[in-house]
Amino acid sequence: MKNVLTWRYATQKYDPTQKVSEENMQEILEAINSAPTSYGLQPFRLIHVKSPELRTQLRAASYDQSPVTDASELLVFTVNRNMDSEHINSYMKRIVEVRQVEREKLNRFEQNIAGVLGNLSSAELIAWNTKQAYIGLGFGLVMAAHLGIDSTPMEGFQKDKYDEILGLEDDHSVLVLTFGYRSNEDHTQHNKKVRKTIEQLVTIK
Repeated sequence: MKNVLTWRYATQKYDPTQKVSEENMQEILEAINSAPTSYGLQPFRLIHVKSPELRTQLRAASYDQSPVTDASELLVFTVNRNMDSEHINSYMKRIVEVRQVEREKLNRFEQNIAGVLGNLSSAELIAWNTKQAYIGLGFGLVMAAHLGIDSTPMEGFQKDKYDEILGLEDDHSVLVLTFGYRSNEDHTQHNKKVRKTIEQLVTIK
């Protein structure tokens, strides 16, 4: 695993002729779906943008960054603008469906979630939800590297413009993640990865 994580980098230029297989993309999506989140609530969604027309529009809202159109696959992470009782109740129903437990046994858990999230402002809730999305993004990056697939996480885009292009109302765009295969012309792939040493990173007490 160490070698593939050293191998991966934020790909700047993709080979648009190379495509990620449906099987590999499904593995990446399942990895993201398996990521841990607070309460297991998963307060984010993925929009898998396949339309060339939409991707061209999104590129214009991404400061003309080429991975948006040239990568094989593009995911937009969106988060809920609010977390009302309907969202939480839907999660409770999912727990009942998967674990075959009585709905009444989840009442205290449901009240705890509602109490914590109910005290957050709209901005605080979006920030909290975004933190959960980042965990999913990390799982997607690692799975892609494991499969030998290049990836690029992106924050540099006009989020409100993305919302408009994708027709979002209740959700808000927060992250972009592209997948594909690096172009031979991407010279950044030869740059040595610069990170702290483990001694600089870790303090032992």
